[in-house]
Amino acid sequence: MRLGIFLCTCNNTVNIDFKKVKKGLGNEKEVEVVELHDQLCQGGLDYIIDDFRRFGLDGIIIVGCTEKKRIFERVTSGFGCDTFFLNVREHCGWVHERKEATEKAKCMLRAAIGYVALKSSIPEPKKIAVDVGYDVLVVGDGGAIEVAKSLSNLANVHLVTKNVQEWCDDVVIHVGEVKAVRGNIGEFEVEIERNIAVGRCISCGLCADACPKNAIRYDAVYTIEEGCDECGDCIEVCPTDAIDFHSREVIHAGQILAITKDKGKEWKWAAQFGIYTAAVDDEDALGKTIELVSNLGEIEKDKFLDLDLERCASGRSELIGCESCLPCPYGAITRDGDKIAFSDVSCQGCGLCTSLCPLSVPQLQEYPNHLIYSQIENLLSGDLAKKVLLFVCPEHFETLNAVGRKKINYPALLPLFVPCIDLLSETQILGAFALGADGVILLGCENCHRETIESTIKFANMTLSAFDLGSGSGSGSGERVLLINDGQLPDNYVKISADFVGKLNPSPLKNVKTAGKIDFDKPKREVLLDLIQSFSSRTKAHPTLVAENTQFPFADVLIDASKCTMCNACVNMCSTNALSKDENKINFVYGRCIACGLCERACPEEAIYLKRVLDFSRLVEKEGRKVAESELIACAGCGKLFMSRAAFERISGILREGEGKGELSVEAQLELLGYCGDCRASKAVEKVITFK
Repeated sequence: MRLGIFLCTCNNTVNIDFKKVKKGLGNEKEVEVVELHDQLCQGGLDYIIDDFRRFGLDGIIIVGCTEKKRIFERVTSGFGCDTFFLNVREHCGWVHERKEATEKAKCMLRAAIGYVALKSSIPEPKKIAVDVGYDVLVVGDGGAIEVAKSLSNLANVHLVTKNVQEWCDDVVIHVGEVKAVRGNIGEFEVEIERNIAVGRCISCGLCADACPKNAIRYDAVYTIEEGCDECGDCIEVCPTDAIDFHSREVIHAGQILAITKDKGKEWKWAAQFGIYTAAVDDEDALGKTIELVSNLGEIEKDKFLDLDLERCASGRSELIGCESCLPCPYGAITRDGDKIAFSDVSCQGCGLCTSLCPLSVPQLQEYPNHLIYSQIENLLSGDLAKKVLLFVCPEHFETLNAVGRKKINYPALLPLFVPCIDLLSETQILGAFALGADGVILLGCENCHRETIESTIKFANMTLSAFDLGSGSGSGSGERVLLINDGQLPDNYVKISADFVGKLNPSPLKNVKTAGKIDFDKPKREVLLDLIQSFSSRTKAHPTLVAENTQFPFADVLIDASKCTMCNACVNMCSTNALSKDENKINFVYGRCIACGLCERACPEEAIYLKRVLDFSRLVEKEGRKVAESELIACAGCGKLFMSRAAFERISGILREGEGKGELSVEAQLELLGYCGDCRASKAVEKVITFK
């Protein structure tokens, strides 16, 4: 990978020592050339072209502002490479003092170099072909008819509306209300409820004449208003049987466009791919319509996730287990019996399931773990007094730009733009502290799932507190992880972040090196346990924090030894190897349990109880604990230990209740029970011969 770095001072208006930034790039093996200019967008374009030709660059990083992207992209597109833009003007030089602005810019550039280099090694996302077709459903009142008419030249359009004020022969109109939407793009099934079948109505007006409530109105078609008491007089006089109260009809459509009255208000089913929402008077309505038109016919869609469903703990043998990834906001993940079903067509790549799954079954193709941890490590590698990582949704790139343009001073937060903060798990947040962070801020957008993110943050703060890593002066006090909501922006962003950073004390972990490097490419639960082991060894703390009835995926397994027959059902059902059997003992490793409950449901003796508890002292344990043990009895023939005492007594009780059914008496069957499988066959033959 050969990179060109082009630094721009914007005519020396940026409060950054660019010479120091340039000097700091000397050890970056991917960097082939570094150019420093005062106004790159004016006189530096020829330098970029010349460097491409001389050094055979694979990509370039423009360091400065991001307002002149098109100029640079026109130049680099001819060389068939990507251009990465790093806005150190608004994000560093215009909002921080020179020293910290320079150091932050160095960290951001180091992270950008690592990102570009790693990104080039990630395969292009796989594509899937989807036949969307040309059937479109428009839903809404008022201006929805105009939208439907505009689409009718390109697609087969149906309109579901409550009020029809004009007719359009090119649009199939349904007077009613949407009650349910099922399926995916290309194959939506939309269930509507209607009172009058417009296709059968001949507009004779007999229904309106017969209505005692004057609840039937005519505009372009006859419609029944809210004043209807469903007396049925209209049904009796209708000559075509067009009236049927609350009749249901299913419409098939490839895509759906819902026109709402209020700007910004999402339609109930709008989360799925292929369903669009726009306000009738909103300029975004045109954009949504164009997006719909671009998806007509056959399209190619990114396959966002790789899934290893063989490791999924969703269920086995018709027993329901883990459901951490449900419900998916886009309907891409559903349950099919005891298995999880996944739809690549519906998936939008938000990454929420990757943060929720404790076993790392789903993985984002374009954003693998090593990519995010590499950025975290590079951003935290500088010499800032307080290292606070800022995870940001892309929607807020302009938010940071706006704050920068106002030149409002705020702490030197280290921004890491992720596809969506929904994909962040507790391991990435805690991993930042293991790599040297003093604090972490998450800056989410309106589409983020607040409840899930708050749960993740709560667990991260609890973990830090358990190991006396809180930000306050007292033991374990003060939270080091903060969520800034979309509604608090942009005006309160500076104040909230400044207050948070001001209360942070340096993390004790910064002064204690880790014993070994953590492998962040392992499944999430393994990484989490490694992080907790690292916190334990580096702080020498003995955690005592316990949370009962927790929503987090942790549980203790309790087994009633008097009932357990050592039948192996629980061990065989455990997807994480939290339970294992060693001759007459069952061992349990607390840290591996994800509280799926399969062991509890599978136990035929109802001997297992799953206790939802988060116990940090147990997470530190490397070895398992014995949770059940049964004496083994010896074979009456060969003397080999072959059956647990509990199983022997359980089967003996069943035989006694059987009242001697079969060729052998109860006593004979009980005697045979005392023999192992190898000896029992020959002994049984003797018994049968003797019996006869």
